[in-house]
Amino acid sequence: MRVIAPIEITDAMLVSSTLVETPPAMHVMGTTYAAGATVATGTVGGILTVWKSLQAANTGHAPATSPTWWQNIGTTYAVYDSTHTYAFHDRVIDPVAHLVYESQLTDANTNQPLTGGTAWLQVPGTTNRRAAFDNLRNTQAEAPVDIVQSIQLTGRADSIAVIGLDARTVTITQTVAGVQKYSVTANLSKRKSRSWKEWFFSLFKSRTSVQYFDLPPYRNALITITVAKPGPGRRAVGGIVIGNAVYIGDVQYEPTSDHLNFSNVERDKFGNLKLDPERSVPKVDLTVWFDKSLTSQILELREQLNGRPAVWSGLDDFTLDYFEPLFIFGIHKEFSLNLKGLNYGVITLQVEEM
Repeated sequence: MRVIAPIEITDAMLVSSTLVETPPAMHVMGTTYAAGATVATGTVGGILTVWKSLQAANTGHAPATSPTWWQNIGTTYAVYDSTHTYAFHDRVIDPVAHLVYESQLTDANTNQPLTGGTAWLQVPGTTNRRAAFDNLRNTQAEAPVDIVQSIQLTGRADSIAVIGLDARTVTITQTVAGVQKYSVTANLSKRKSRSWKEWFFSLFKSRTSVQYFDLPPYRNALITITVAKPGPGRRAVGGIVIGNAVYIGDVQYEPTSDHLNFSNVERDKFGNLKLDPERSVPKVDLTVWFDKSLTSQILELREQLNGRPAVWSGLDDFTLDYFEPLFIFGIHKEFSLNLKGLNYGVITLQVEEM
């Protein structure tokens, strides 16, 4: 079993991203746009759609109805402006803190600070651009085009996990001083057919997570992750975790995969059922055998991950059928060591997803 404690990805480290955070200027029909120029459409307070010009001399073409002239590259919200009057439930972003806020005033909301008052409510999570780095697996960065994010490391890392995927392929490259040192592309298809009917009619399903423990540990490497899908459609990534994996031993037979179900199920006195479905949180219970020589690094890891999330992977190969139930990005609820034998010990581990 390997554990990846994530390196914090700061603003300075996220050197490029195709995901939009601060919206460009609103589209104006009489303006001429160059190829590659970006504009926004929509209403301040609501969702703004961002478009990229596909041709030069782009004049008089409405983005929503001109697919040969404009490409939808994502959505965002307007940046908060203290002079603007916002309506109830309007949303804005703080691009410095990478947070989204929603107006809570039923009357006009003008010149009210985002924090320290009751006029604005912080929406859980972060802006779309930072959603893959917020340590919450139930949030995703999403776009209608391929997502490309580049991270400039300041130290060394030998492992990466990309989780919460909605894509057909994910490509990871590592560049050092302009020279490519590593590249891998994972096909996320996991369709398996056990009969002729399934072969012809079953749905095409995709893996939602991949991991690699073989990054060359160069210092100051540039890591680029591309989440792709052929044709139109939603692409999404829930998390990008980069770090140095720690081997803590081998998972023993009969681990248990379960979930914490937060749905509310009630029956009235007549037996009628009321269902209020909510999110369930995966968890796994494991027994891990470890050699006594690993004791010090296991104790250091346990202390390091006190109240901090990590990637916990019971299997190295993400193509195996048992990979998903034994792969969790979350926190440990139990991490006890039984010094069972003269040369080995046993870890009792319970991990819950974020």
